[in-house]
Amino acid sequence: MTDASSPGGDVLLAAIAEVQELVQADGGDMLLTSVDGGTANLQLVVENSNCVECIMPRDLLEQITLDILQRGGAGIDAVTIDDPREHPDFVMPEH
Repeated sequence: MTDASSPGGDVLLAAIAEVQELVQADGGDMLLTSVDGGTANLQLVVENSNCVECIMPRDLLEQITLDILQRGGAGIDAVTIDDPREHPDFVMPEH
């Protein structure tokens, strides 16, 4: 397993920061949980989001994140995002 402190980690963290900006606009966040080989594993955080339904769907976020990581030269060839909205016990917050 690789981490963000390994060579190229600064590139990876810069790319993740770009992805975070996308979801933070709607009050969410994105956390890098691990890097296994060429796969970046992330966690979408929606607890304090002001518009949970406004945050892009997981599959679109994964593609955009992969594009950003590859463009930045992070050495990533796959992205997985754990999206709590897809968990069976997730309850959409009241507005």
